[in-house]
Amino acid sequence: MFGKETFHKISFVFLCLFFLLSPFSISLSQIFCGLSLLFLFLESIQKKTSPKPPTSFWFWIGLYLSFLITPILHPESFHWQKNVIKSEFGDIWMGFLLLHQTNLKPWEKKQLKRYVYMGGVFLILSGLVSLFSHYRLAPYVMDGFRYLEGKRLPHLLSQIQGISIYLPIGFQSTHLTYGGLLAVYLPSVWEKTYRFLRSETMRSRYWKWALSSIFLSVLSLVFLFLNQSRSIWIGFLLGAVILFQKQKTSFRKLFPWLLGGTFFLLTIFVLFYQTNWLFQRAIDDLFAKRSLENQRIWIHKMNFAILKEDFGLGIGAGMYSERFLDFAIPIVDALPELYYDLLITPKSHAHFDFLHGVLLGGIFACFFSLGFLWTVTRSLEQTKRHLFFFLGVFVVLIAGSFQCFLLDDEVLLPFLGLLALLPNENTKNQNRFSKKQTIRFREMFTATGFRSLPFSFVFLLLWISLSLTVTYLWSRTEDKDLLLHRTRTKDNFPSPLSQLSINGEKTLPLPEGTKDWYFKLAGCLDKEVNFRREPRRREKPIQLQILSENDNTIHLPKTITVEIRKRESFDQDKEYRVQGETVWKTIRFSNVEESIRISVDPKEFTNEAAEFVDFGILYEWEGNSPHLPRIQISGNCE
Repeated sequence: MFGKETFHKISFVFLCLFFLLSPFSISLSQIFCGLSLLFLFLESIQKKTSPKPPTSFWFWIGLYLSFLITPILHPESFHWQKNVIKSEFGDIWMGFLLLHQTNLKPWEKKQLKRYVYMGGVFLILSGLVSLFSHYRLAPYVMDGFRYLEGKRLPHLLSQIQGISIYLPIGFQSTHLTYGGLLAVYLPSVWEKTYRFLRSETMRSRYWKWALSSIFLSVLSLVFLFLNQSRSIWIGFLLGAVILFQKQKTSFRKLFPWLLGGTFFLLTIFVLFYQTNWLFQRAIDDLFAKRSLENQRIWIHKMNFAILKEDFGLGIGAGMYSERFLDFAIPIVDALPELYYDLLITPKSHAHFDFLHGVLLGGIFACFFSLGFLWTVTRSLEQTKRHLFFFLGVFVVLIAGSFQCFLLDDEVLLPFLGLLALLPNENTKNQNRFSKKQTIRFREMFTATGFRSLPFSFVFLLLWISLSLTVTYLWSRTEDKDLLLHRTRTKDNFPSPLSQLSINGEKTLPLPEGTKDWYFKLAGCLDKEVNFRREPRRREKPIQLQILSENDNTIHLPKTITVEIRKRESFDQDKEYRVQGETVWKTIRFSNVEESIRISVDPKEFTNEAAEFVDFGILYEWEGNSPHLPRIQISGNCE
């Protein structure tokens, strides 16, 4: 009924659809991935053979099995749903995509590369649509091409000639996922463009395709910057180092391209840094000591606290969030004002692929992770002139020091698919090892040639070591130094100048002729709250002080209006909606000559859930040389 190659051909078709449609939907990606594997196994059953796994497959399986060691050793707290099905271990099946590496023929891998290219084209085009779309594409399409009230809108980047430009995320839910997919797919588009530019014959014969490819490559570079995924930026920069190290092209030939590319990227950088606060914050946060985004520091503080206690065998799959809270609760007990910052800090993963694996599986996970990197880089060394196509592998591995891209199914699946297109391992020992279907570490080391060190492996190892060192030093920041009472404008954009007046050392001069200045100041919660505990009524009043300078009263405002504001305290990123705000009371002070103390009694509020008590402050001057007064507010507004 079925020919010998029928199941193989069907598996190949589903693999083509997998690469083609992964940029559109994680559901489609998983379905076609699963179907390609199903027919791969049916082919093996029909031929009465078993798939020949590459060495990287065994390291992948070993890595995920190491996540179960601790849960199995503690059967009293073991739960199938928590520790297996709905945990990191649940992603183990995706590693079976690596079986295609030894099952696919060379010409099939070449054909699949075309579908990776087409998937890259679709990814760029979806980014182009999302650049001008007022709504997020995925929920908009799923809801029948209509916007439902309460759905989260895309981030506005800028307005050019009345046209709104939004953060490009394609059909993905976050810019990080879109950035991860750009890392996987863009090198295939760039490689095609490079081939057109390199060959005069191809340029003249297929000039329409050449122009289209150049346009898509330029557009992809723009999206790469507008996407603001800093981890992917660094991944591409360092990945280029590995790529150039393998190229035999002279530096003289590469220099014009490097110069032109650098000039193009710097131009985009300067334009958007000057005109867009979101892009500005993405850059400034790299160098700020007290950033508006301290979540990453909190994550690494918890990471190393967990590592210190559970390095041996790890904490096990599905346990990261719980262990995070175990260390967060004592911090909030000592510094209650830090509860909200820890509440909105992502607690699902370590934001560092290698470190997250070690936290879950301990020293065994460390060994298997390094073994996996080893076999992957060794296979990449065999690609030779096709290394450009696989640049995304290096990008994701490097960027994984800032985000857990390998825990994101939307990125992980095409990433593993890309690894399946690597050349087969072609050693005699490996063929013997595959036939035996037994796992002996001595044979595995011999089969993979573990004694030689590829440059890319050493580079990645040094990068991981450097990243671990930097994140450890970062994690030593004092807890109390991470609190910041944020200031915002009337439209809820950051207000940098107002921020400088909070617990500042002196008054701040404003532009001459300024007559009024308004900003919102984040206060404190009206209840005492901590994780795993019901909120309790706060006893101490919430207060701040607007200071009057005896030697500078001529520059201070004549009138000060203070709004007592209430604001919801849920996690906006998790709820996909904006916190509601209301003005509870307004107080006006005229002819201000002395310091003003604002005090709010939390007992006056009847809300059950914890809410913020914020302040809206309006200064009004009569003179022409206004200064912003200093505001004194403690961490817990006491």
